[in-house]
Amino acid sequence: MFVKSHAVVPALAALLMLPGCNATAPAAKGPDTIFLATEYPTLRLESLAYLGLASLQPDPIGPTTVDDLLRTHLTGGQQRFLVINESTCRLRARQAGLESDLETIVKVWKDKHTVERFALKRLGEKIGIDGIILGDLTQWRTEQVDWQSEGNSFTEVGVTLSIFDAKTGILAWKGEKMERQESIHYRHGEGVGTGTYQQSGSKAERTQRPDELAPEPPDPKDVAKTVVLSLVEGLPDKPGVKNP
Repeated sequence: MFVKSHAVVPALAALLMLPGCNATAPAAKGPDTIFLATEYPTLRLESLAYLGLASLQPDPIGPTTVDDLLRTHLTGGQQRFLVINESTCRLRARQAGLESDLETIVKVWKDKHTVERFALKRLGEKIGIDGIILGDLTQWRTEQVDWQSEGNSFTEVGVTLSIFDAKTGILAWKGEKMERQESIHYRHGEGVGTGTYQQSGSKAERTQRPDELAPEPPDPKDVAKTVVLSLVEGLPDKPGVKNP
């Protein structure tokens, strides 16, 4: 039986309309949209396993980069959950005789973006995890403005992060983040001089280039890191726990 992860809601967008909030201020860190299951407060989610990334993007560098970033920052860059990596989970599954269940969970997620709940329940009971975290690379795109035209080069990276409860198989939490960063504005024949990159409201110095060379897109690895850190920072508190 499959559980499809599809429901999302805007993440605190209404706060921009509250008194004292500046609607033109830089976007806050964290996911662009979040989903939190109504059952979330009743779940037990302390130990989670990160089981990798699904991706339909043709560039192999994108999935590898984002998968490495997620593994690093989920297992060592946050303190809300105890997260074990896929290799540790695979070892435990092999020792419990459930490696086929693990393979099924990973394959179904990558192929269908769903979770096989019965395999997940068996795995959770036998290897001591309360749930799993799965990623999805939804966008990895760079485009350089044509040197004979006018405009901005840009990079777009989109990632979705989902937590599934092992006992019930339900989608407990989901965060989505899309980041677009642009180069300096370019106009053929005018040169590029000095200026700024636009990075989600922040500014960074740009370097001089010959006037016949269009600016390169921002480094997608840097954009991906921004996206992953935003998602990790936006992880929910453990059920029943409120962080100070």
